[in-house]
Amino acid sequence: MKQTITLVIGLLLVAAVPTAAETAREVYTDHYRVLSHVGHEHAAEVASRLEALIQLYNRYFRFELGTLARPMLVRIFADKAQFDRYLVDTIGEQRDDFVYLHYSDPARSELVAYDMPAPDFDYALTHQNFIQYLRTFIPNPPLWLREGFAVYFEQAEYDDEFHTVIYRENLAWLDPLKEILDGSAGVTPLDLDEILVMDVETARANLELFYPQAWGMVSFLVNSERRDINRLLWDSINALRPEASLRQNTERVYQRAFSWIDKDDLVDAFVAYIDSRRSFSTLVTDGIEAYDRGDYDTAEELLVSATAIDGRNHIPFYYLGLINFERGNHPVAEAYYRQAMERGATESLTYYAMGVNAYAANRRTEATEFLQRSASMEPERFGDRVEQLLQRMDG
Repeated sequence: MKQTITLVIGLLLVAAVPTAAETAREVYTDHYRVLSHVGHEHAAEVASRLEALIQLYNRYFRFELGTLARPMLVRIFADKAQFDRYLVDTIGEQRDDFVYLHYSDPARSELVAYDMPAPDFDYALTHQNFIQYLRTFIPNPPLWLREGFAVYFEQAEYDDEFHTVIYRENLAWLDPLKEILDGSAGVTPLDLDEILVMDVETARANLELFYPQAWGMVSFLVNSERRDINRLLWDSINALRPEASLRQNTERVYQRAFSWIDKDDLVDAFVAYIDSRRSFSTLVTDGIEAYDRGDYDTAEELLVSATAIDGRNHIPFYYLGLINFERGNHPVAEAYYRQAMERGATESLTYYAMGVNAYAANRRTEATEFLQRSASMEPERFGDRVEQLLQRMDG
C-alpha cells in the first residue's frame, strides 16, 4: 500500500520540462518509443509488453490508436541512482517510484522508470503506463477513473512467448476497502459524490480513502451483474473529451452518467458487491482454517480460488499438497509441493513434506533422498525428525 500511495502522490504533482536524455538503446513500435539504459534486448521486451498492454486497455476505452501523432515515450534507467539524477535535472526533485510526466505539449510527455526485479517492475510499469495511455488521449480525465483503472490493470501478466497479456485481478485494496466500509478502519468513507468530483488537492489530502474507493468503483462498475450499473462506466468513458479541462470532464461524466441513477441504490449495490468479494489473503486464511479442521473439500475450493488471484504465491500450493497427501493422492501432492517450491516455499520444509509423502506412497528411495535434503538444509529443525523417520523406514 505504501508504494501505491507514493505513486499517487507523484502522479498528482506538477512536472517541469525534461532535459536531454543520456545515451540509451532505442526501440520503436506502432505506439511506443522505448529508451532503455539497460540494453537493446530490455528495450525490445518492454516495448513488446507495452504493445500488448495497450490492447488490453483499449478493450475498455476504444480510442482510435491510429490517430496518435507520435509514439508514446518511455524512458528506463539502469538503476535508481540514474533515475534520481534525471528527475532532479528534469523536475528538481526525486521520486520513490516510476512517474509519468505529462505536459501540454505531448512531445515532452514521458514515462520515466528504472530497472528493478519482477514483479515490482511489472506492476509499477503497468500502473504508470495506463495513466500515460489515458492522458495521451484524454489529458484531463476524472481522478477516480484514472487512478481506479491504473490499479485495476496493475497485475496484468505479460506472456513473453505469445506476446500477449493475461488479465489478473488486482485485489490488493480489497481488504482495506472492506475495513473502510465496515468501520473497522476507524475512518468515514468518502461520499459517492465526493469520489466522482474529486479534485487534485482533495485527493492528496485523502489518499488512504480515495485510492481504495476509486479502485472499488472501477471494479464494481466493470464486474456488476446489473447492466444498468455497467452502463455507468461506458457512459462515463463516452462522456470524456480530449479538449476538456479536469473540471469539465468531471462535470460531463457526472451529468451524463450518474445524474439519473438512484444514488442510495447504487451505494447499497456497491457495498454488497465489495462485501461479496474475497481477497487472496482471506481465501488463504479461510482455506488453511478449513484444512486444520479436516474440511478438505472446502479448503481445496478456497485455495484453488486463491491461486487464480495470485499464482505466484507458494502458500496455496503447499497446502494443496497437504490436502492431497491427506487424501492419499500422493502424485498430485508431490506436484503441488514442487509448484510451491518453484514459487519460493521454504525448501527444507517442502522437501520434508515430499519425503513424508513419498514414504506414504512406498517410494523409499525417493523418500530417503528428500528427507536427507531437508535435514542437510536445516539440521536443527529437521535432523531429529528425519533420523527417526529413516530408522522407522529401515525397521
